[in-house]
Amino acid sequence: MKRYIKILTLAYLIVSIIAPRAHAAEKKFEVSLDRNRVAIGEKAQLGLAFYGTQSMPAPDLGNIDGLDIKYIGPSTMMTVINGQVSSSITHMYYVQPLKLGKFQLGPFTFKYKGDDYASNMVSLEAVEERVAPMAQASGANMLQQMNMGDRIYLTLFVDKPAAYVNELIPVTVKLYVNRLNVSDIQLPTFDQEGFSKVEFKEPKQYRERVAGMLFDVLEFKTSIFGTKPGDYRLGPAKIKCSVMVPRAASRGPMADDFFPNDPYGGSMFDDFFTRFERYPLELKSQDAQIVVSPIPEQARPSGFTGAVGDYQFIFTASPTKIKIGDPITVRMDINGTGNFNTVLMPNFDNTSGFKTYEPQVKTEDNHKSFTQVLIPETDTVTQVPRAAFSYFDINAREFKTITQGPIPLQVEKGKEEAPSQVIGPTPGVQPPAPAKEADLGRDIIYIKESPGIWFKKGKVYYKTGAFFTIISAPLMFLIAYYVVQRRRTRLKSDTAYSGRIMAFRSSKKGLKDLSRQLKTEDPKIFYETLFNTLQNYLGYRLHIPPAGVTANTAVECLVSKEIDPAIVSKVKRLFEACDTARFAFLHVGDMKMRDDKKELEDILKYFERKKL
Repeated sequence: MKRYIKILTLAYLIVSIIAPRAHAAEKKFEVSLDRNRVAIGEKAQLGLAFYGTQSMPAPDLGNIDGLDIKYIGPSTMMTVINGQVSSSITHMYYVQPLKLGKFQLGPFTFKYKGDDYASNMVSLEAVEERVAPMAQASGANMLQQMNMGDRIYLTLFVDKPAAYVNELIPVTVKLYVNRLNVSDIQLPTFDQEGFSKVEFKEPKQYRERVAGMLFDVLEFKTSIFGTKPGDYRLGPAKIKCSVMVPRAASRGPMADDFFPNDPYGGSMFDDFFTRFERYPLELKSQDAQIVVSPIPEQARPSGFTGAVGDYQFIFTASPTKIKIGDPITVRMDINGTGNFNTVLMPNFDNTSGFKTYEPQVKTEDNHKSFTQVLIPETDTVTQVPRAAFSYFDINAREFKTITQGPIPLQVEKGKEEAPSQVIGPTPGVQPPAPAKEADLGRDIIYIKESPGIWFKKGKVYYKTGAFFTIISAPLMFLIAYYVVQRRRTRLKSDTAYSGRIMAFRSSKKGLKDLSRQLKTEDPKIFYETLFNTLQNYLGYRLHIPPAGVTANTAVECLVSKEIDPAIVSKVKRLFEACDTARFAFLHVGDMKMRDDKKELEDILKYFERKKL
């Protein structure tokens, strides 16, 4: 009988605890502070974590009397709890007390897409004296003390130990976890000297048995490509996370009957009676060796711009029956497999007779499209010129060139405007009689007593502005034509000049985008744009493919050109800031983004005054 009472009691506990926890797991909203006591003038970090989603917007906390609260930014992370992988987003805030006392933060309520969220409550005490931060044991020491080093580890694997410059090399980073709860998992990072890296994709989660032990595996995939030949060591890969170590509480007198003694919390009921402490941890993998070979010089096409892979080239234009001044949309699609970062727009044979604009570029998985607008300036053009795309085929180990076009065109002159007509009364119809008042005075010529001021009758047309404009127009046209033709010739023959023009246009657009993105307060998009702006600008100025510009290649090239060391240091620091913001998901505030944009402007101003 006594045994039945215990079983019924246990069943009641399971139903009463599991049900609400399962519901809460779907819409969990948790508030935490990194410290509970701060001095006046110090700041604490407040985190609003939403579990099960990574798209929740930042809630408006309103004003709390006595506290100054400023939003820092979002941080997306993953968590492995009892083998289940979940995602979360945490919105971080600085909290600074303005007066002494105890403050209550929360519970906050938040409604989003029809769901209601309610958080817990935390408290913050503001004191006069500075509060020393609490010492926290490192995750590595804790793992060593608990002998858990073989229960969580990281591996790095590259698919190709040898590759050509610009050839994509798939890289896989795996996080193995065996019966441990791990939270705050950030995306992997690794040393990549001599390589450019593509952004990590969404990780896969599965289970794998290793040496008889079953592991939960998080698999991160990305690709890299070498920017210059040489022997390199890639890695080690690193991942920052937090290990949740159980701190068991008392289970009561019935515990011994139902729960075995497992130091790692192996029982499914431990979650209900156990509190966890988080220990920050940085895991490192082994490194990998890669040999990068140069692209052959022999039989290299003149139009080759660094594309490596296996591609197809599709070329279309519409409309093909137009008038002078009407736009023609030419679309060039590159499909296939390879490194699309180094794929540039195919080269036209000749665009004389057309007015051209900057092409629009769109990149997707295994696809890149270029949309070029051509406007015929004369009816003598009869076709859209041919376009050629050259690449190095990895499988065949040879260069290939795909030529498409020309596409026939029918260009007509625009309609001439009809001459103006004077509209008068219809013949045979008598005009209306004028009013009598208007007739008064028409037939009266007054007698002038003095001649007044004499002036010459009629205009002297050769002294008018219109006459001067007509006479000088052909000369002005010839001067303008000479300037335009000279500029076109110089753009084709002077690579330094054309690179400088392209760099200026690229930087102007990039700075405009950065100013707009500062208002959105999204650090990832901001630093992606900042990275592309700096990469494109240096690529055009240094005459290397922009996609191949990395911090290391840029620094080496700038040092060889004897650039001011302070500027070189700024360039390197900006690249590192971009990589950190894009791949490490660290908190970046609005002030930091504005400072980095100002530093980019200083770098661009320096190079605009510098002859490379």
